Amino acid sequence: MKKHLLFWSILFCNAAVAQTFSGGTGTESDPYLISNVNDLKELSNMTDTPGADGTQQTYGKFFRLTQDITEPFVGMIGYEGLFKGDFDGGGHCITLNINMPTDNYVGLFGTVKSGAVHDLAVSGSVVGCNYVGGIVANPTNEAMLYNLCNYADVKSTSTSMLSCVGGVIGGIISKAEGTMQGATVSCCANYGNVSGDGCALGGVIGYSGQQTGNTISDVANYGFVESSNSKRIAGTIGNPMWNDKVHRIANFGMLSSEDFSGCLGNANPTDIGEIIYDRQTAHTSVSIPAQERNTAELLGEGQKETLGDSWVYADGMLPRPNMNGLENSDIAVLYATPVILADGDKLDSVTKSFRVSLGNGENGKVVWKANNGLVEIQGDGTAMIHGAGTEVLTATYNSASRNVTIIIKETDGIDTINVSRSTGDDVWRNLSGQAVSTPTHGIYIRNGKKVIVR
Repeated sequence: MKKHLLFWSILFCNAAVAQTFSGGTGTESDPYLISNVNDLKELSNMTDTPGADGTQQTYGKFFRLTQDITEPFVGMIGYEGLFKGDFDGGGHCITLNINMPTDNYVGLFGTVKSGAVHDLAVSGSVVGCNYVGGIVANPTNEAMLYNLCNYADVKSTSTSMLSCVGGVIGGIISKAEGTMQGATVSCCANYGNVSGDGCALGGVIGYSGQQTGNTISDVANYGFVESSNSKRIAGTIGNPMWNDKVHRIANFGMLSSEDFSGCLGNANPTDIGEIIYDRQTAHTSVSIPAQERNTAELLGEGQKETLGDSWVYADGMLPRPNMNGLENSDIAVLYATPVILADGDKLDSVTKSFRVSLGNGENGKVVWKANNGLVEIQGDGTAMIHGAGTEVLTATYNSASRNVTIIIKETDGIDTINVSRSTGDDVWRNLSGQAVSTPTHGIYIRNGKKVIVR
């Protein structure tokens, strides 16, 4: 009887540590293959369960995603344990539906320490309390994070002074532990909505710092940052600390309040440089002139001297971090094709005619339409204004679409109509931009000029 009990005990222990991935042995040349939600659950169990000698089972192990996972993953990798392996996303995307509003350290990965996560995108939704990130909630010492894209909406329920919320990464906490260095983050982008009413919130990273500095470079936000708070909140990194190294950081996304910093919030790292944001999209009262740019200045190779060779540039498009191919996804291309406003205008105060970017012809054009009839978008991207009010512009590129809301202000009508002789527009329009079939007494616009009819 004892022999049978011993046999089943050994069998149970072996089964507990056996791996059931879609293939592979976990070595660098033969990584464990992740092909479905069950494989993700297995990786989560492996991360949370110590090995026979008490060590982290993922330490020194390699994992590779073999395809997009569209079935929503509702769990986390490392709810209780640290991920210490190498996760190669292979340029694929994982759909998330993580809803843990009272939990901390919430994201696809909970905590990554001395491990790597790279070449991966996520979509869907992530909800948590403190330390919330679309891909990694809390990377720490010697974590390597690169070529990462977040398309998911990321939300925090916390009102804490350090809620630490970001589209890609929640909060990086690196501590002084022997010779261990800080985390390294490079070539990452956020395209999702990031929201929360606590502090330390940013489009890409919420917080970075503590006792050992982290290195952050070549990251950009294209998404929407929203909060009712205003402390330590910024377009790209909410709160980088003094001992971080922060270079080539950009924000092309929108902010819900002008009280947020355009790109970096709160602290000023001593090793910092090449920081830019779009003043017309991310309108802010926290003005840093050396960092501000008009949208038109950002297009093509306009900022190549500032951002360098780790970015992709194309005519009529915003720069994109080179993410080993993820910069060419439909969403990445779509968000790199902006509304191009006249100098002095911003999205919530449009007073002059403008243009919309159609993207780069190599990959096909982005298609725009106006939903409320206040704007007429022509084939070359010229936008003619026909009246004041709120207009919603919808841009579509292959499988991706997005809405951009603009608020058109009342003007004298001269700057409102974008008409030139080359367009052949012989239509009479009143000062509100409305077409008039038979003009009577008054002032009208015709062929781009003011005409007085007596």
